[in-house]
Amino acid sequence: MAAARRIAPLSWAALDPEYDNRAGYDPDFLALRVPAPKLDKALRKTATVPVLAYEHFSVLLNPERKFAYWTAVNIDGANERRLGNRAADTWWADKRDDKAYVDYQVTNAFYARSGFERGHLVRRLDPAWGADDTEAARGEADSFHFSNCTPQVPTLNKQWWAKVENHVLDTANARDQQISVFSGCLFTKDDPKYKAVRIPLAYWKVVAWTVGKTRPQLRSLGFFVKQDEAVAKLLKAKGVQPLAVELDAVPAAIQGYQTTVNELEGQTGLSFGVLADKAVDVYARKRATRLAPLAFDAVDTYRRLRRPSDLITE
Repeated sequence: MAAARRIAPLSWAALDPEYDNRAGYDPDFLALRVPAPKLDKALRKTATVPVLAYEHFSVLLNPERKFAYWTAVNIDGANERRLGNRAADTWWADKRDDKAYVDYQVTNAFYARSGFERGHLVRRLDPAWGADDTEAARGEADSFHFSNCTPQVPTLNKQWWAKVENHVLDTANARDQQISVFSGCLFTKDDPKYKAVRIPLAYWKVVAWTVGKTRPQLRSLGFFVKQDEAVAKLLKAKGVQPLAVELDAVPAAIQGYQTTVNELEGQTGLSFGVLADKAVDVYARKRATRLAPLAFDAVDTYRRLRRPSDLITE
């Protein structure tokens, strides 16, 4: 793989306002087709905002919660442009179509002095690749739209969120360096409200890649990280008492789990198609054929992880 070149990051420069030049997520990016997630019948009734296309990724907003039902990004590590040092982040609302989408995004009015960081669903580095520096920088800048932003406690992004994809690229897909990643909020009725915004207590990822050159096969994994204990601590000082996500009680304020993609479908109301197949999902494959239930430090459906490198990738 050729050495990645350094470019000046554009996260604090003017956004390219010509959204017509964004193709968004490409379902044919991998050797086998992987469509974007589909919403179940109940969710389709609330999905009144069309999919928003950016450079190398797409976002579908939940207009009631004002965060993403899902994001979908193609990552091409072989064509990555290494970004320079960051200055202070600049985020912007998506104002295409005569600013019609602004009402469906949570902006700085909430994040200022809230105690929450503006967390990326599609990581800043994920879409920062392309045939030239302009394309890569446009992808990096697009990741700073509020449509791609969620309230995360500071340790979540640093400890877990940014490291899961790196682990997949470094292990399961080290040669191809191409993966497609879907991320979103695990919305529940118990999500606490603060400053008129309901805070997601957990976030999920589904990662897809292929193995084999002559006869490629799909692989997938499902992951989520919960921040309920950390959010409870943050909001308790502000007079808000959130309810915990109904999972095993654990001592960690931020806790990651591997689960089946099929289980995530039930939790999110999304369909991931073939990625939920037991023959494709690496965790479902291992659990069914090689690992006894007692090998897990959690219930059978959720495998509690100590660190991202504990993820099963094959």
